[in-house]
Amino acid sequence: MKKLHLLFLSGLLCFSCTSKPKIQEIYYKSGRENANKQKHSAAIANFTKAIMLKPDYADAYCARGISEDVLHKYKEALADYTKAIELMPDNSAAYYNRGISKFENKDFAGAIEDFTSVIKITPEFYDAYFERGNVKKSMQDFQGAKDDYTKTLAINPKHRGAVRKRGLVNSILGNFSEAILDLSKALEIDPNDAESYYNRATAKVNLNDYEGAIVDYTNVLKFKPNNVEVYINRGIAKGNLHDQNGSIEDFDKAIRIDPKNADIYYMIGLQKNRLQNFKGAVSDYTKAISINPDNADFYINRAIALQNLGNHKAAILDYTKGIEIRPGFATVYYNRGTAKNELRDNAGAINDYTKAIEINPYYADAYFYRGKIRAKLKDKSGAIADYNKVIEIDPKRPEAYLQRGVEKIIMGDKNGGCDDLNKAGELGFEKAYEIRKALCK
Repeated sequence: MKKLHLLFLSGLLCFSCTSKPKIQEIYYKSGRENANKQKHSAAIANFTKAIMLKPDYADAYCARGISEDVLHKYKEALADYTKAIELMPDNSAAYYNRGISKFENKDFAGAIEDFTSVIKITPEFYDAYFERGNVKKSMQDFQGAKDDYTKTLAINPKHRGAVRKRGLVNSILGNFSEAILDLSKALEIDPNDAESYYNRATAKVNLNDYEGAIVDYTNVLKFKPNNVEVYINRGIAKGNLHDQNGSIEDFDKAIRIDPKNADIYYMIGLQKNRLQNFKGAVSDYTKAISINPDNADFYINRAIALQNLGNHKAAILDYTKGIEIRPGFATVYYNRGTAKNELRDNAGAINDYTKAIEINPYYADAYFYRGKIRAKLKDKSGAIADYNKVIEIDPKRPEAYLQRGVEKIIMGDKNGGCDDLNKAGELGFEKAYEIRKALCK
């Protein structure tokens, strides 16, 4: 429930005065007391009696609206705030509270209109700017939200909510350095603000300040020691610093809290793969698959680990499963082609490299290795065509010139072949000069 305001614009009689208070004011006072005790049903009854005795009692309508809002009686609350505004058109509190109620009911345009009315009546009403900023943020008008949070802070520089929210929208807008400044100010106001530590860590990650992010994530964990997401994000940050063991340690802590989270097993597998612990990676990918058998990435990365272990048949099965779940990924066809090539399935490898090229016509590696297989199968023209394509995509790839040069010489184009071998040497492939010396006498 957002903060509601109650301004006593119509005034209360002084109960210490010699004149006897009117009955409606006694009911109103009782309603306020019940509302302060969170007895909102009783408060509504009191305010209703006050209104029955004084139908133009603007403060009673506004106060009853607040209690109705607390009890989620939004329709009734809106009606009461509207009545209070009719009775007192300059009632800032009624506009403000009606704006809150409209916001709660996702009437964003109406809420903005009401908060704007508050600002016109009471320009120093900083919470009206703040709440209007919140509405704009919900509408994804992040620049507008930032502007309103800035106006809030111009009036009240220690408004923690405004500086926190401005930090968040600065991150969304890609202003990560500004976000860090804002969130640091929020933490000066409240050093126990776990959310600001978390959001500042996110901004630091976007600036590749992984060490700073780790410090902030660690501070979040002091307040929220069982937060899985924070362990995961800190683990990712450690992985980006090549601290694979530290990363795995954080992911293990996350798994203990959330043992059915397939993504965490997958991330452990990725870190073990980086450590070249391929057997361990396969085990973790397998755990991830057992929890979620419909994720293509789990199969694809297990296939990569299996390939590194030399188990090309099992890798092909996993690549195939990954393709079934998510077709159209050129790299997976390429990798499966490489596994088939290792098993001397030339036709299967060519088919997969060709499929990768269909998806990504600029896939130089797919052309190169398809060319090598074609050369092996005595399809010299096909091989040269593939090497031509590699050179067109990557003119500084020496091995493409080397392979094309050898094929040209075999086909009788000695001059062209020798030029290619020389080019391969110029590009840094020193062995090409030895081959040229042997073939270009």
